[in-house]
Amino acid sequence: MKNSSFYFPVVLPVLILVFCLFPLTEAHPKSPKKIDRLIRLRKSEKRRLTNEQKETLVQINITEKRTTRVLEALKVLGENIQRSQKKLNRLKRNMFRLKKQIIETGFKIRDLETKIEKDKEKINQQLLALFYIGRVKKMTLFIGLSSFEHYFRNQKLLHTSTQIDVELLNRFNQNLAQRKAEKEKLNIQRIDLSSLQGEEEALKKLLGFERQQQVTYLNHLKTDRSAHVRYLREIQVEMEQLNDKLYTLTVKKENEKKTSLFKGFFNKKNSLRSPVSGTIVHHFGQRQSPFFTLYRRGVVVETAADESVHSILTGKVVWAGPFRGYQNLVILDHGKGSFSVYGNLGELFVLKDDVIDQGYVLGGVAYDKVEERSLFYFEMRYNKRAVNPSHWLKKPRWKK
Repeated sequence: MKNSSFYFPVVLPVLILVFCLFPLTEAHPKSPKKIDRLIRLRKSEKRRLTNEQKETLVQINITEKRTTRVLEALKVLGENIQRSQKKLNRLKRNMFRLKKQIIETGFKIRDLETKIEKDKEKINQQLLALFYIGRVKKMTLFIGLSSFEHYFRNQKLLHTSTQIDVELLNRFNQNLAQRKAEKEKLNIQRIDLSSLQGEEEALKKLLGFERQQQVTYLNHLKTDRSAHVRYLREIQVEMEQLNDKLYTLTVKKENEKKTSLFKGFFNKKNSLRSPVSGTIVHHFGQRQSPFFTLYRRGVVVETAADESVHSILTGKVVWAGPFRGYQNLVILDHGKGSFSVYGNLGELFVLKDDVIDQGYVLGGVAYDKVEERSLFYFEMRYNKRAVNPSHWLKKPRWKK
């Protein structure tokens, strides 16, 4: 601190001089009117958003009613789908049985055709045998009396063959008739199968249409509801942002009103509370001091670690942040050309443009690593000049 540049004690008074030349309570005489106009605009926007919110809620209620109706339709559609699915399942079972019957009928027809072919072969053989037996019969008539034995034997053979032929022909005809019946049955089964296949195709199309309709209804429901909910959420976000703006404007208006009532500390000599408790190590204007170069316009107080810093009077924060040579610095405007400066602070609890009450905690005193102790800087200015804080602070000063 002893080797600090002369730049710092020059910049800080210039900074405070700028605030003195442009007092906040007089710089914008039309500011309250402007703020009122902005508040009216924000309120108008809020009314508009409130109306949109109500309309959106009405639309959501309508959508809910429509949703109820659509859900009922979906329920009916679901029941239809279940019925169609059951019918389709029955149809598939019937088709399976019919295909099985068609296969069995085909096997029967092939067996009958095999039997018929075998019977045809036997009948042809017997016809040929009968032909030869007839010729033998004719021949035996001219042989003589000694050949009667052969004749009767041939007659018996012919009679037996004739009986066999009748049985074979009857079986052959029965097989033919049965094959014809089976073929007719097969044709009927194929016609039924074709009809069932057509019905199955129609049912599949109907089922696909009903399912597509179900999906379409559900998509419409989701789209409508999500669109309204999303729009309502956007309105709510905008409402919250607007409420924040209204709150900011209201606070700003109240702060402007408060700042217009600031009377400074001119009439408050020996009545203001000390900002911190501690031991003064540099007095106002003390030349024989290691702190004179940087802190000659104020006082330096040694405090306990993390000592809280309080505002001496109601005021508006015109500076809050780091300032080279003073760590964190806070400047309060108390109106009527009165300013107070709080330096060497650590963490700050105020922001620029805040209007704070008397005794408000601005932050804590920072630890000075060079001096290895906690040092607080305090300065008061009135009408652009640094003044001795001891003239305004009540006794005992800087004591707990």
